[in-house]
Amino acid sequence: MNRRNALWMIGLLLIGTFGLLVAAQEGDVQTEPLVFGQPVLITSIGQSAGAAQARVVAIKAGIEATYSQRATIEELEGFATLIIVLGASSKGLGAAGVDVDGEITWATELLAKASELGIQIIAMHIEGSARRGPSSDLINSTFARMAATLIVKGTAPGVEWTADESADGNADGLFTTIATENEIPIMYIDTTLGAVDMFIELFGMTPAEG
Repeated sequence: MNRRNALWMIGLLLIGTFGLLVAAQEGDVQTEPLVFGQPVLITSIGQSAGAAQARVVAIKAGIEATYSQRATIEELEGFATLIIVLGASSKGLGAAGVDVDGEITWATELLAKASELGIQIIAMHIEGSARRGPSSDLINSTFARMAATLIVKGTAPGVEWTADESADGNADGLFTTIATENEIPIMYIDTTLGAVDMFIELFGMTPAEG
């Protein structure tokens, strides 16, 4: 083999090795799961009952969590993760004395402060089609894209929904589209309590025995 051919072969080997290293790094980025920190603050955007349900999920998962139906900016201090539960309730908004626009203004400021403090955000939609009206979808579309991970009670693409149709919050693929467009991991659950396993995974917990 002459010198020119030898150099050509070495060059090919170096290029191939570099390509493998890049591919391995890209694979690590794609497959490495997000792990969220504790303690956790749970709040509602839309003033529905979903945040209280998420608190029950957190308790069952063994997560150190505080529930505040409409958290203030001051309450964010000291928390590692903020869980926002999406979906508008006209009754809940009325009780809080706000309309949807006021709720969006409050939530935008809350999430901006959370970002400033380095608090991670998980968004949940767990109340099905009841939280998919015009007001709810304004909230859903505005804030789901701001999360690091989505948990949705509803149909995953290509999966048949066998539960009550009203429980499917993703029948039209809204959250799948948001997750895809914003490159956000999304987890699908069949029941609200199905989020217990999601929490255990996301927070690096050890599943309880028995």
